[in-house]
Amino acid sequence: MAPEPAIKFLCDDQLGKLARWLRIIGQDVFYKNRLEDSELIDVAVRESRFILTRDLRLSKILEDRSIPHHIVLENYPAHQLKEVVAKFSDRIKIRVFSRCTECNLVLEPVDKEKVMDRIPPFVLKTQTRFRQCPGCKKVFWAATHRTHVDEQLVHLLGDMYFTLKEEVW
Repeated sequence: MAPEPAIKFLCDDQLGKLARWLRIIGQDVFYKNRLEDSELIDVAVRESRFILTRDLRLSKILEDRSIPHHIVLENYPAHQLKEVVAKFSDRIKIRVFSRCTECNLVLEPVDKEKVMDRIPPFVLKTQTRFRQCPGCKKVFWAATHRTHVDEQLVHLLGDMYFTLKEEVW
């Protein structure tokens, strides 16, 4: 039996922080602030996305339309992340900083020489590996914020972090 494909999420407009954290750990997340419920549902159905929401009214609409692929999450973003990772641990691989936190596209390795004009001098001296978003062209590097993110994820996710983590850097 083949494993299920990686899950794709859609966060409603109340879950911007969760959307960002899910992207940080490498998940495919559609998020757009101020999207009408009907548009949100259309995107989720068209792109086979699992809807994450805090909106009980939206949940009722989804139930009335027999759209089972949604869950209502609690208020606190850290708990939301843990809940989503735990619920979908069979379909999630944690790949920290493998996606653009803005565009949601998968980051691509890029030669330092091609992006040096957009990197601070200290970073040029201390880093050797860079990734770039193919959409917005934002440049990413691991540096100290990677260590801080790892520490936060260990605190939030505990052993799940180590079980699901795959290195991309």
